[in-house]
Amino acid sequence: MNKILFTFFFSFIFIVPSQAGERDDLMKELDSKIKERKYYMQIKENRIDSLCKLITPQSSLEDQYLINNKIYQEYSTYRYDSAKHYITLNKNISEILDIQRYKDEVSLHTAMLLSTTGLFKEAIEILESISRSTLHESLLTDYYMTNEWAYLRMKNYVDDEVYSPVYEQKELLYVDSVFQQLEKGSTDYFYYKGYIMLQQGKMDESKTVLLGLLSKLNVDSRLYAIVTSNIATICKSQGDLHNYDVYLIKSAISDQVCALKENRAMQELAMYLFQEHPKELDRANKYIQCAMEDAQFFNNRVRTVQIARKLPVIVSAFQEKSKTENRNLRIALGTISFLVVGLILALFYIYKQIKLVKESRLKLRKLNDQLNGLNTELTDSNNKLSEANKMREEYVGLFIDLSSSYINKMAQYRDTVKRKILAKQIDDLYKISNSSDLLQSELTDFFDNFDTAFLNLYPTFITDFNALLNEEGQIRLKNNEKLNPELRVFALIRLGITDSSKIASFLRFSPQTVYNYRAKVKKFSVVDRNEFEKYVMEIGTLM
Repeated sequence: MNKILFTFFFSFIFIVPSQAGERDDLMKELDSKIKERKYYMQIKENRIDSLCKLITPQSSLEDQYLINNKIYQEYSTYRYDSAKHYITLNKNISEILDIQRYKDEVSLHTAMLLSTTGLFKEAIEILESISRSTLHESLLTDYYMTNEWAYLRMKNYVDDEVYSPVYEQKELLYVDSVFQQLEKGSTDYFYYKGYIMLQQGKMDESKTVLLGLLSKLNVDSRLYAIVTSNIATICKSQGDLHNYDVYLIKSAISDQVCALKENRAMQELAMYLFQEHPKELDRANKYIQCAMEDAQFFNNRVRTVQIARKLPVIVSAFQEKSKTENRNLRIALGTISFLVVGLILALFYIYKQIKLVKESRLKLRKLNDQLNGLNTELTDSNNKLSEANKMREEYVGLFIDLSSSYINKMAQYRDTVKRKILAKQIDDLYKISNSSDLLQSELTDFFDNFDTAFLNLYPTFITDFNALLNEEGQIRLKNNEKLNPELRVFALIRLGITDSSKIASFLRFSPQTVYNYRAKVKKFSVVDRNEFEKYVMEIGTLM
């Protein structure tokens, strides 16, 4: 009995630190990969550029179609707009060649991409338009996979007790259909085998299959990220939070190495750290910000909404921690100042005793000058910190107000739709859904809220902006106008959004229009045109 207890104790001493060490190493590796994310993005973009160069004026339409397919696959988890562009190119080619297999393949790619970004209705309509009976045999597996993906994303997006089970049932039907099509012994075969067991609640069997598959995969494959995410899900369901954490980190590492911008592991890891590891709040904040950057880079509405629900909680906690640290810093600086004063008095006393009054006073003046300099710097730092905190609070307040307003309007719109459906006023409902008035009204309200919020943050923006322009180029607003389009473009630049495509998306302009506004205003600059936007970025900044 004593021998058994000794063995257990001995194992516990060495295994627990080993597990903690593995997790710490993985966390450091993930932090390193995040710092290198631009490097991995460049690798992916170089790979895409190499594919693009394969298309020449001499390339046949079929060759162009096949190369475009490869480029689409690269972009499908990286950038929505680019993936959509190459789908459109292949759609045109398939129409010219009039090959039904190509047309169906384009439809499947379109449905897959729409499901990824949350356009579920459109994706399902496309899938229902594909004739299963005439579908080419080579596309059958893709057909089932695309349907499975659509219902999986719908299930995860709804995440309730009413519709999620319905979508899950349809998803599992297509999962089974995919599984029947796969070659036994292939990596996809073992993945779907493990996934089906997971859905059936056979957690141990599923984990065994997926761990066996994982040993054959490289970290730079998308399937590695998916498999580790599923293993993490199994560990969580079994109450094994340590390995849930470990495999979630591995999944996030793989997402970074593969430059996958359509990912979920990072935001899930951020929430886990926030809830279970309060001491790692800095990491949680960094990871949720990273997840938001990925979602915005990909232009994924679903992921952006999911992250936006979690972001305020983590950011608020992070800001509270920063305030506490700053308060402790001020206390420490006060203590140091007190010690410095004590040191000065002690030095003065010593030098007085040895009758070196002149030298003592000289050193005392120097120390006093240094202390005054430190106090001045501390005052400036506190002023800047107070201003920064105020701006953060207003940003958060604006976000909450806009989110609340949007939710209320969506609720009103839903009630209207429900009322029309109950009243069987389908024509009215169709008119409402096709009307651009609602969108225009929302845009008007949005821009008005944006103008008001921005001018609250930077009340002297218009005056300071006009000061950068000559008399001819200064902007004169019309009656009741808070900001005009030109001012909104540069307001976004002041907020740090400098990319013309993002500005265009925000203001519903074309990138060329944004470029024209920027160029037009710079013509009247009284400062160096190349430095004009730098001066705009400094408006309202404490110097």
